[in-house]
Amino acid sequence: MSGPESDERRGFFSRPTVRRILSRIVIAVGIVLALIALVSARYGLLFAAVILVGLGAALGPARLRR
Repeated sequence: MSGPESDERRGFFSRPTVRRILSRIVIAVGIVLALIALVSARYGLLFAAVILVGLGAALGPARLRR
């Protein structure tokens, strides 16, 4: 099933370009949150930022399961 119809069947979020864009957005939000946490010394936000960066890395197109 390789072809344009298999892409439509898998869904919108399984496309590598969409996953790459979502991954970069999540990582950017995590980095901004980490910077805010470091400046304001709020370690709970830093913990959340580390989790966000990890989720962003896991969302990358290399993790796409077929």
